[in-house]
Order: sequence, then structure tokens, then C-alpha cells
Amino acid sequence: MRKVLAAAGAAVALMGSLSAAGPTAAQTEPPVELKVMTFNIWYGATQTHGLDQVVEAISAADADVVGMQEPYARLRRIADELGFYASPRLHVISRYPILEPEGSEGYWGYLLLGPGRLAAIANTHLPCCPYTTYRVVNRGMSREDALQQEQNTRVGQLVKQLAPLHPLLDAGVPTFFTGDFNSPSYRDWTRPAVEARGLPYPIRWPVSVTMEDASFVDSYRAIHPDPVADPGYTWTPGYPAPYVTPSEVFDRIDFVWAAGPAVPTSGLIVGEDASNADLVITPWPADHRGVVSTFEVTPAPAPDLVAADGERSRVGQPLDVYFHAPGGPGEHVALVEADTGATVVDMQLGSPPAADGTLIFDTAGLAQGSYHVVLLDGADLELARDTVVLVEEGQQPVLTLVDDTLEGHQRLEISWAFGPGNRYDWFGIFRAGLDAKSGSIKAWRYLDGLVRGSTVMGPNNRGAGPWPLPSGDYELLLCLDDSYRCRTSLPFAVVG
Repeated sequence: MRKVLAAAGAAVALMGSLSAAGPTAAQTEPPVELKVMTFNIWYGATQTHGLDQVVEAISAADADVVGMQEPYARLRRIADELGFYASPRLHVISRYPILEPEGSEGYWGYLLLGPGRLAAIANTHLPCCPYTTYRVVNRGMSREDALQQEQNTRVGQLVKQLAPLHPLLDAGVPTFFTGDFNSPSYRDWTRPAVEARGLPYPIRWPVSVTMEDASFVDSYRAIHPDPVADPGYTWTPGYPAPYVTPSEVFDRIDFVWAAGPAVPTSGLIVGEDASNADLVITPWPADHRGVVSTFEVTPAPAPDLVAADGERSRVGQPLDVYFHAPGGPGEHVALVEADTGATVVDMQLGSPPAADGTLIFDTAGLAQGSYHVVLLDGADLELARDTVVLVEEGQQPVLTLVDDTLEGHQRLEISWAFGPGNRYDWFGIFRAGLDAKSGSIKAWRYLDGLVRGSTVMGPNNRGAGPWPLPSGDYELLLCLDDSYRCRTSLPFAVVG
């Protein structure tokens, strides 16, 4: 139960405080068993109308944390069915709170496994096309060309996503990286496996090499080291199961990687029938099988941090703010208007001060907009901060253009507020009167999961043809999470 203290504007729900020797205490506590799952649910399970089966599969796997791909803005619905926390920006759901502190930038989040005890989670969906294994098996692509195509298509993006994880790994934080990598493991294309499967040649697939070079362990293959005896195919049960084309290439492209003090103890495939899966759900809702791995995890001690529950919260609803603090006298957390710097609520961490806990802020009566939650010591020195956007119920995204009439090579400058905050929300430029399903996209780009931000669209955007656009009337659409469901639009014109 949450109890909001209206007079103070916040309440403290202690999760078990640590002494001044908090990190040492956290390290001496027993390991945690954690089940981590990766699951591509195929356009939000809309192709099979199987959202109930998605929930059933996660329940059957008894997963604690799930990195999802293609949730199509249905992530919160799935989390609510399971009673899980959700991070739309990471496409992750979890039994444990998911903290996205300042600096994580949508690349990773903490899993709060206990008071002052953390693991980290990252999740990806690397580009599907061109799919190199099809070209290798069905078109005779050479090994050299296959390696180059993987470098051009996937490795660069993966390296960009791995870079923000290095400080976590250096600090000894157990870190999981789930995803549909759209690339096999070189450990599945060994000479014995190639001969058994009739593949053209062994190959050191560079995505898997890159992950191992970054100190990650392929949890399924660690438990099942023989790719002939246990191929563990995740692509594909069919689209939908059991339909596949005669030229299909079956492979393992969905992974639960782990680094740091996380020892895999089990690795299972979740899918459509007992010949291909350890856990069976019928009918199967996706075109990928899921993977669930069990780990013995030694959580890392928390740094000083403060994190709101999500990037976006509803005005009038309690706002959970998690903290880990040194435990010194006078420590407090302030809720500060981002635009004005005005403090609207300030809450002490207790007497004696708590090192770990949850502040529950009462947001009734606050204006919608961006706020900082700031952890301060007794001398008002900032220790950590996070940002959250409070949004009124029913508030639609607000788009603003610097100029709604473009001339010459002028680019389209956009600001937005109260965005949905999903990982793959996107802007698309269309001819006026055409929607995202029927219209030809003139240019598009992601919002990077930001609830509030600004960007520029022009000739360097994806899908962009010749720039400037031909003269005429256009619309800018904001669409949800890689889907063609669009929330709002704004007209603009191009003149010759």
C-alpha cells in the first residue's frame, strides 16, 4: 500500500537501510537467482492476435526480466498483465524495478534486486536486412563478402550500443544484454555443425565475436556447448507457425548474453512444439522462439543515485523515486521544475537518514512538464539527479516547427513535448492527406525514446530521397514504436 503524506508532499517507503559500510554489506549478501528472457513478439503479436500467448509464454518461463523486440507500444499492457515493471524506452519488463538514471540515455537500466543491490540490463534489435545467412546459403555469398556485410549492417550499431556499458562492466556490475541480433553465433557454425547442417563453410560471425570481445558470455551455448546436439534454433517456428518457405534457413539469432558476476545455470528455448522447444506454448504467437536463461547473480553495490519510476508519469498519480545515498545527516531529494529551477517539493531522507528507499511524491496540483529529481547532501551539494516528464491524462504529443514553410534546401526543425516515450517512436514526412499506411514516406527518423526533445529532418534521414522535397503540402506524423499507428500530425509546405 502507498500512503502519501500530503503535508510533506512525499512519503518514504524504506526497503531496508544500509549502514555507512553499505557497499560491503551489499556484497556479502547471498547471490540472487535471476531468469532472463529475450522475446521477439512479431509486430506486437498482431499477426497472430496472440498477446495472451505472449503473456502465457513469459509466465511459463517464470522469467524475472524480459528484453522484448517488436512490442509495438504494447509493452505496458503486457507488463500490467504480469504485474511487472516496464521500461518502454528499453523495451524491457521486469519483476524488479527498472531504474534509468541520468546518463543511461536509453542504452541500459539498473535492475533493483534488493536494497542497494543492482544488476544492469540492455536490449537490442539489430537490423534485419539484408539478412546475411540467406545470401550465404541461398545465393552463394562468399565468406569475405558475408563478413563485410555484417560489419556494414550490424557491427557498427552494436559497438555503439556496447560503448555505454563499459563503465558498468569495469565496475563489476552483472550486466545482461538481450535481443534479436539477426545474426548467428560463430559457435553454431563450427566445422562439425556446418557439415551436419549442410552449410557452405564455417564462419566467425562478427556480431558474436564482438560480444565475446566485450566480455559477454552466450548463456545458452555455455549450458549447451554442442551445436549439433543442441542447435537451439530461434529462427524460425514459422510466420505463423508452422508455415515456412522451402528456402528458409533455420538458425539461432536471439540471445541472452551476460557479463560480470552472473553464472548461467540453465538455458531453455520457448516455442511451438516439443521437437524445437523445451517449453511449449500453443498456439505460438511469434515468428521467433524465445530464450530464457537462469543465472546465479552476485549483485553490485549501488552508487549514489536517484531515479524516477519511468521517463514519463501521470499528473495526479503517485510518483515513485528510488534512491541510494551515503546515509549522512540532512540528505534530501528535491523535485525541481526543469524550466524554471524552482523546487516544488523537498523531502528529507529520515532521521536517522535512510541509505536506500523509495520516495513517493504526490503530484496532485503540479503543472505538467519536465522535472528533475535531485539527491542532495546536508550542505545541498548535488549527489545525483534524474528527469521525469509529468503528463496530464489525455494529453496528446505536442509538435512545434521552427518554420512551417520550407524554401530551398532548408531543413525541417522540430520540437516535441509529451511524447509517448517508446524506444522506436518515429517521425515520418508524408504528402498531405496520406497516412502512414497508404502514403510514401519521404523521410523518417526515430525520437530516440525521448518524451521531450528536438531534432532536424533533412537529406540525411532514413528513407530520404532528393532534398529539397518537391513543392507542395506535407504532413509530419509522430507514430508509435515502429508501428503505423500515429498519434499526431502537423502540416507544413515546401515552396520552390
